[in-house]
Amino acid sequence: MDIKKTYQRFRQWQHTPHDNEFTSHDTQHCNNCGHDFVGNYCPYCSQKSGLGPITWRSVGMSVAEVWGMHNRSLLYSLMQLFLRPGYFISDYITGKRQVSFPPVKMLAIIAVIGVIVDFMTGAIHGMVQLSHGERMGYINTVFDWLNVHFNGAFPPPSDYLDDVFKWLNTHPDVLSLVLLSFLIVPVYFIFRFAPRNTRHTLPQGFFIQVFSSAVFMILNMIYDITSLGWLVFILGAVLVFVTYKQLFGYGVWGTLWRVLTAFVCGYTMLSVVLNFNYSIHLLREHNNDLAGQYFMNVPIALLILVIILTISYFISKPRSHQSKPAR
Repeated sequence: MDIKKTYQRFRQWQHTPHDNEFTSHDTQHCNNCGHDFVGNYCPYCSQKSGLGPITWRSVGMSVAEVWGMHNRSLLYSLMQLFLRPGYFISDYITGKRQVSFPPVKMLAIIAVIGVIVDFMTGAIHGMVQLSHGERMGYINTVFDWLNVHFNGAFPPPSDYLDDVFKWLNTHPDVLSLVLLSFLIVPVYFIFRFAPRNTRHTLPQGFFIQVFSSAVFMILNMIYDITSLGWLVFILGAVLVFVTYKQLFGYGVWGTLWRVLTAFVCGYTMLSVVLNFNYSIHLLREHNNDLAGQYFMNVPIALLILVIILTISYFISKPRSHQSKPAR
């Protein structure tokens, strides 16, 4: 087997996986409206060519449609999200709707499957462990480091926040949705002038994160089944990088610093929510002085966020070259 040719065919499939040519140039007869036509679909009533009397195959396809195993199947869409994630998302947000299973429906189905996997595997500990010696303990170390070094923009440990983290910890899918939703605005500004999908919109950014959420939910299920935290972490990091590189067309370093910056901004937005929420909790506890101190972290974090996004925006903005006057 020629590895180089195989890889080249794979790269070609990543760019152009869909063959939209006619399966037959023979005249077809539509059993629905009675017209004759050439192509895959009847131009008069839109029924697919080749459909005839009901068979056992028809029964199987009807059952499969419930779980998205038909045209634009769920499994095929998920395969593309792992093998050509950025190109696949780019196809969808630029108008090629037929290439994908409906993304919001995809996310809902995967969420249901994720709940089933949680019950079957007894995965009640979640992705982030708050006590040492348990699974994924190295992620807890990261959170401890952030709490120490970014205490000005992140509330310090407390019983109340510990309860918040424990709830998110036992609901990893919700945690993934929350964190990825905070990326919509940063990605909008940081990748605003990308070589590919230039000036993408916030609605497009919403669907980018919907597809990403579906991938992370599957990674959560892989972790629940295998308990291989390091493998899931590496897969997630690689998929995030590959997705944004394919989606926006920057080089390796251009993609890397923008992705890291987007996640820093997402973390900062999360810190705003946590500070604000913690301040309200302190007010309810009649601890007004301490509540005021933590509430002041909100505008500080927002200012940091604005500065980061502004710098990233102007770094990415193309420079206008003024033409020299003709002599």
